[in-house]
Amino acid sequence: MSENSLFSRTLSIIESKRDRLLSGRINCIPLGLPRFENELAGIEQGKSFLITANSKVGKSQIADWLFLYNTIQQVIDNGLDVRLKIFYFTLEMTAEQKMLSAFSNILYVKEGIRIAPKDLRSTKADRILSEEILEIIKKYEPYFKKIEEVVEFIDDVRNPYGIYKLVRNYALDNGKVIYREINNNGQVIKVEDHYEPNDPEEYVFVIVDHISLLTVEKNPDNGMAMTLHETIGKLSSDYFVKLRNRFKYIPVAIQQQMSSQESLENKKYNKLKPSLDGLADNKTTQRDFDYIIGLFSPFRHEIPDYLGYDITVFKDNIRFLEILGGREGGGGTICPLYFDGAVNYFKELPLPTDTQAIKHVHEFIKKIRN
Repeated sequence: MSENSLFSRTLSIIESKRDRLLSGRINCIPLGLPRFENELAGIEQGKSFLITANSKVGKSQIADWLFLYNTIQQVIDNGLDVRLKIFYFTLEMTAEQKMLSAFSNILYVKEGIRIAPKDLRSTKADRILSEEILEIIKKYEPYFKKIEEVVEFIDDVRNPYGIYKLVRNYALDNGKVIYREINNNGQVIKVEDHYEPNDPEEYVFVIVDHISLLTVEKNPDNGMAMTLHETIGKLSSDYFVKLRNRFKYIPVAIQQQMSSQESLENKKYNKLKPSLDGLADNKTTQRDFDYIIGLFSPFRHEIPDYLGYDITVFKDNIRFLEILGGREGGGGTICPLYFDGAVNYFKELPLPTDTQAIKHVHEFIKKIRN
């Protein structure tokens, strides 16, 4: 059996991953959600994620928390022996807005200082940012330098092929494609077999927020403009699949739910939470991702109690993260999260049966509101 055969390479992969854990190394970046990690252990190379929610629920914020802030903090704080490269195609916000959000997040996580991005901008005479806060921000310059080092915020590439071309060029500059020969009607030709990165410990993320804001492309067959549905499909089923399968990159798409998902009819039948059928503009994206994750806010719909949690106390400070579908199962797994939108912060909540721990959370929420 050839050492370069599919069997040999696959066996080598599972042996290597086993040996890595036995030697104290990692095979995925933890999510920072202990109970949820029993189902989704973390972020692996060569896995793709679709994040979905209704408008203004926090789908961009949960994506930033999972794949940007938490990822970078895990690498720095825990000394993970991995390298990061994050291509962030931000179709809604500027790079400066993203960095301000990072300032707020780090100030809260590291110092317990709760200050929203709008207050960092000193928008009013009675809200001038203090010198003390400025100095604390400078204290955590290594975190922000790390963001600048590993994250490339891109707001001028908005079409699927442009996204694919930019990321593929990076792959070719940082690794090599291995070819194999096949017999095509008596003619021997070379085809792509697999990709070998220069740095096997590099995790490359490709985040698009959000895909309904993509610029439509032209159909190469007839030169006519594609529909938005076709454009989303091109990114999802063609380019993202290639980036995942060929290069073991980590595509992350953020996709809204249809506005009808929050209709009176759905409320009547208790079908308000995100669903695969509710994906806006192109439902077929669900076939292309390893994990489809929804985010739900019961407070938005005036639901007083949800899965044992008193929403009248939590109000807008609670979200429910759910695996809506995945190639390796886990559908229906739900993670309750404490949420603070002002500082883009999420934390896994205690189970509702842990009354003492829930009481502490309630007290904490009342304290920050006062």
